[in-house]
Amino acid sequence: MRFSYVILIIPLTLFLLSGCGGKKPGEVAWSYQLPVISAPAVDVNGDVIMTSLKGKVVRFSASGRVKWVYEPRNEEGKGQAIVSSPSVDERGNIYFTTNDGFIYSLTKEGNLRWRKEVSGAVSSSPAIHPMGLVIFGAYDTAIYAFDLEGNLKWRVFTNGPIFATPSITRDGKVIIASNDKAVYCLNEQGEIQWKFPTRGVVRTSAALDNEGNIYITGMDHYLYKISPEGKKVWEFKANYWIKTDPIIDAQGNIYFGTSIGDYYSVNRDGKLNWKYKIKFPIKSTGFIGDDGVVYVGTNDISIMGFSKDGKRVFRFEEPQGNPVEAKLSLVPGKGYLLFGTTQFYAVKVTANSLEKGAPWPKFMGNLRNWGRNAR
Repeated sequence: MRFSYVILIIPLTLFLLSGCGGKKPGEVAWSYQLPVISAPAVDVNGDVIMTSLKGKVVRFSASGRVKWVYEPRNEEGKGQAIVSSPSVDERGNIYFTTNDGFIYSLTKEGNLRWRKEVSGAVSSSPAIHPMGLVIFGAYDTAIYAFDLEGNLKWRVFTNGPIFATPSITRDGKVIIASNDKAVYCLNEQGEIQWKFPTRGVVRTSAALDNEGNIYITGMDHYLYKISPEGKKVWEFKANYWIKTDPIIDAQGNIYFGTSIGDYYSVNRDGKLNWKYKIKFPIKSTGFIGDDGVVYVGTNDISIMGFSKDGKRVFRFEEPQGNPVEAKLSLVPGKGYLLFGTTQFYAVKVTANSLEKGAPWPKFMGNLRNWGRNAR
């Protein structure tokens, strides 16, 4: 079985639309001409790793300089769209999945370490387990765990295709939803510990608080709080489908949006803090900054920012007039909010880092997309 890959170094001037020095909040620092729906990973040095619907993985410096581009190819030389978000381990190695059913690992220099095929398409993003496992779900109904060298350690089947991304608890449990209307908890050996029934399909990733409680949203209109033992603590009913992954601030408030266009803040006891009517669908998962602002993308062709008491304090209109459905991230130190539409943008905001003390301030928990509590 043969396959090829291409690494390109592209001059900055081809795609950099603006410089990044002296930018004010709400101004574009830099951008790149590729469509993106996933959440970029941000390495410890501030480098940004982005996956694209055009089948490319791009590494940028924090200021937008392209370091390399990797293009995965199958045996016929064809590329595949990448819906999943990349993750970066402690050694700087990068992991991502592709729609044609492969998981890849690259070095931090953009060279292929390994790639492995599974038996179904994949849109689930790979989470990095502290015991050296890369875990994700696939459309073939299975949850897969590979070690960091690409060896399959276990595979566990559910009763439905898996679109969701795993979350890893502090004690190493794997939490992932399946389209069979259930949330699964597995240990690091792949043994099912419990299975929590939901009222409908769940395609989102769970958020975890400091006590090990699990929060997950679903197409059934509900936000669920589940105990570490798999018992329902409470459920909160929203007004429509929930396609956004929940995030949690330092006070334990949970944030999410609905496909009818309302953005919610719910407290740790399952009571509504506030609801902001945007009137356009919300499919983006945002982040909570150290400026106390909750940023989220909307189909109102904009990024919005809300204070903790529900006031809108920021709005950035997408320059091409596109809805913003991608998951958001941030370059710490620079204060650049990252998101994609038909282009990939870095926009200056007042947040300089994720909110300190927040257990789950963004999709997958932290900037390197480990699927674990923020660090």
